[in-house]
Amino acid sequence: MNDQRIPAAPTYDLRELGEGLAIYERLERLADQFLTLADAEVGCAFSAVPAFVSRARQESGREEEYYRRTTRERYLVELLACVVMGRQFWDDFAARRDTVLILPDCLRRRGDACARKSTRYGPRCAACDPQCAIHRMTVAAARYGAAAYFSELDHAKQFRRLARGRYKDLSVLGVACIWMLAAGMRAAEEAGVPSQGVLLNYCGCEHWTDDPIVTDTVVERVEAILAAKARDRAQPR
Repeated sequence: MNDQRIPAAPTYDLRELGEGLAIYERLERLADQFLTLADAEVGCAFSAVPAFVSRARQESGREEEYYRRTTRERYLVELLACVVMGRQFWDDFAARRDTVLILPDCLRRRGDACARKSTRYGPRCAACDPQCAIHRMTVAAARYGAAAYFSELDHAKQFRRLARGRYKDLSVLGVACIWMLAAGMRAAEEAGVPSQGVLLNYCGCEHWTDDPIVTDTVVERVEAILAAKARDRAQPR
């Protein structure tokens, strides 16, 4: 008699959803329901994406910039991923002693006239424009004992340099557009660095437009995360 036992699944088990193609029918319903809800809640923020993607698919010479062809539906998924990853990583983020803000070039109010200074951990704000969001976040970080550096292209390499140097017990708070923030939070996870993220209100660098514009973010959100971490660390464990 052939006694083949069905193995117990260590984590998820799609067999609980049904058999065969019924599993995928439920997944398709889930996707439809999520997109319907996402469209009702935040869809208006993504109305320009389909036309952008249509133009991007006709481009030549920019094939490596695959993120330019990100669909509206994918944007909504990655937006949710940023929020969910933030929830998952919070406890570890709050427990780490060292916090470093990782900031994007596109937030510089003076653009290429920015007087930032190079350091071994990445460029730093030189306070050349008190109204610049980069300066405001750098000042806010300092109030909570955190540092701030501009993002480098190789996130993992920058994280390693930070952790091997001054910031041994590293956590990072990144500011970026949806696609780059999701990618950066995953890169931090792979490097063993817990992270949090704050979104740019819109993208504007050369990856997304031929005429780059200064972007914007909710600086108060950065301050709120730093304050919440300070409160958590002050609690007895």
